[in-house]
Amino acid sequence: MDCPRCKNPLSTTLHNEVNTVLEIDLCNNCGGIWFDKGELARIDKIIEPQFIEIRKIPRQRDQLEALHCPSCEDHPMMDKAEHPRDRKVILDYCETCKGIWLDKGELEAIQKENWLITVGNMFNWLING
Repeated sequence: MDCPRCKNPLSTTLHNEVNTVLEIDLCNNCGGIWFDKGELARIDKIIEPQFIEIRKIPRQRDQLEALHCPSCEDHPMMDKAEHPRDRKVILDYCETCKGIWLDKGELEAIQKENWLITVGNMFNWLING
């Protein structure tokens, strides 16, 4: 399988996250990650509070570049969507196979959250149950 961004071969690697081990496809050239159906959902909810949140994601113009699915045989054009927790992260997803492509830095941006937001969310959860 080749990278939808830079067309280099993807390598399979193990990704360890809080009691979850996933076999993901990683581009060693551009740092993007391919998640097969359901894989991202297994680690998407992990939040790491940060005192200062610094995102290192591609420019919006680069994120909006059209990409083709690396997994499907006919390589259909993938759709775009803002991530619900971090709207600056625009993920690419395939309607056919349900795979998701994240560019370098996007997974970290999804998982990191300013500690004030985390405390506020916890407070709301305690009050509203």
